[in-house]
Amino acid sequence: MRTTSLMALPSSVLAGIFLFALTSAQKDNGNECSCFLTNGSSSGYFSYHRFHDFRNVAGASATPPTVISNENNATEAFATSDFFLSDAWQNDWQIQNWNNSDSMSASGATVLMINSANNIYIEQSNNTAPDYTSYLTFRTSRLPGFQSAAEVDSNEKNFQYLSARFLARVIGAPGACAGMFTYLPNDNPQLVQESDIEILTAGPRDMVQYTNQPSNDKNGNAQPQATVNGTNPGGRDWTLWNTYRLDWMPKMTSWYVNGESVANIAFQVPRDPSGLIMNMWSDGGVWTGNMSLYDEAYLQIQWIEVVYNTSGPFAGTSKRDEHGAGGLLEKRKGTPGCMAVCSVDADVNVTGTPVLLYNNTGVALTWRGEGTGWLAWIPLVLAGSALFGYL
Repeated sequence: MRTTSLMALPSSVLAGIFLFALTSAQKDNGNECSCFLTNGSSSGYFSYHRFHDFRNVAGASATPPTVISNENNATEAFATSDFFLSDAWQNDWQIQNWNNSDSMSASGATVLMINSANNIYIEQSNNTAPDYTSYLTFRTSRLPGFQSAAEVDSNEKNFQYLSARFLARVIGAPGACAGMFTYLPNDNPQLVQESDIEILTAGPRDMVQYTNQPSNDKNGNAQPQATVNGTNPGGRDWTLWNTYRLDWMPKMTSWYVNGESVANIAFQVPRDPSGLIMNMWSDGGVWTGNMSLYDEAYLQIQWIEVVYNTSGPFAGTSKRDEHGAGGLLEKRKGTPGCMAVCSVDADVNVTGTPVLLYNNTGVALTWRGEGTGWLAWIPLVLAGSALFGYL
């Protein structure tokens, strides 16, 4: 089969290709997709798609679980509902119950923090919005003896580049931090690999922190090139529902709010397979501040959508790969390359349902885009270009 470079074609032919792609096969179709295309300056192709929907969960509670004030009971708390015992949840996520007792001095924490399953629950919406009746809530509460917090980690820890989106809001008292981020741990803080979305409840209500960690060097000095203190488009309050997007690509981490670019950081971009984490926490340290006794704050999420590539074992590795990782777009089982290209941004009519842009057959193409492997397909309309001497 003959190959050609997309960029070698005249603009008139390129326009025809993409007009054909966008008008001939527009339909919502996730199962038939063999790769997923994102938009924006950090656009890329990805092999896998996940959509986690918390908007209309049956049995959502109208009353949040009572905060557990005993340290041991908070640590050993059971899941707050059967939703978190289902395969649909447990196949992808793990609720955490670790504490910071062994790292308080090193981290500058002034309060013992304990993650508890009791702080993660499906909450019934109390407004009349027609598109959702529930959402996932992460709670943190300041108690006399400790800070009760909430964290969920992905089971999959071999993400190698991704685009993650969260329809979320943050409400509650000052002194807490809501986080949504990629993470690869290391015993040496300087070797941690992490790309963050962080919302500080003590900060301005239109400001969000975006960082490629670590934000400090080995001497404890701030690295300003590692972080951007971004303003939400239009000064929109983070107590309102906003779609936060994190694009981790090979040379740049990019962030968007409600579809608008807000930050791009090329400094110390994570390079090795990582997991995905969401949390709501405080430790009384300089970063979060100290919550007043019995105050609470919440991260609430309607849905999460992730498109991604993978590298290495599903459970990942805690070691840094000094040779790097490819993170190339892999062939899906049963599909010869990226045959059916779907969009998760342009022309999507139903949230979480990718739109089939084109189903490629016949003519191969080599084009390496940011965050992709070697793609090898373009629509049959290219075959017609041979009549004009372009192939």
